Amino acid sequence: MKHVSAMLEALRQSKSVKVKTGAPIAPESLVDAITPPFGVIEWTPPPGYREALGSGLRSATRHVPAVGRERGFKLYDADALGKANEDWVHLPEGVTLEDGVDLSTNHLVGFAEAEGEAVWCFDVSAPRAGGEYPVYYHHAELPRARVLATGAWLKPEDATPDFESFAQWLETMTAALIAEPPPAWLQDLGTPGLTFTKKRLSL
Repeated sequence: MKHVSAMLEALRQSKSVKVKTGAPIAPESLVDAITPPFGVIEWTPPPGYREALGSGLRSATRHVPAVGRERGFKLYDADALGKANEDWVHLPEGVTLEDGVDLSTNHLVGFAEAEGEAVWCFDVSAPRAGGEYPVYYHHAELPRARVLATGAWLKPEDATPDFESFAQWLETMTAALIAEPPPAWLQDLGTPGLTFTKKRLSL
């Protein structure tokens, strides 16, 4: 897997990709921005993500003719992260199945916009070696929820994350954005129910 710096350079070198940068984002401000409707979420921004934030990367997109607009990703600053998690990621207390089983998405922290109501999220309940977290594509209409009482996935297939780390996610997004032509799934970002275990790409 490529280093984050190599992926950022590949994005910058591509003539098809529009890369936006800004001042580096302080990871601590992102931790403070998470205020779920119930409970407490404890997480530490993982190393690869910290590197991207420190580089000033804000977004990487390209025009996709099939949809007539830009597709890619936007990393959230603290204000946007807090709002996206409140609006699209974290279920309020008392969301249940028909049989009264309470659900939660407090295991997720959304860190980047996919499109519309879709958010790229860390599963902060499942830390990996080196402080990394697995990554999920989460849509507000089909939340990647767990049963509150047990922590079991509402859908057992969600136990397999879309990506094993931020770096694997960024490598797939980079490869997709610089590809000629880009993969078909790039135009579908923002639709419910997408999964990426079979869409992972390498540079």
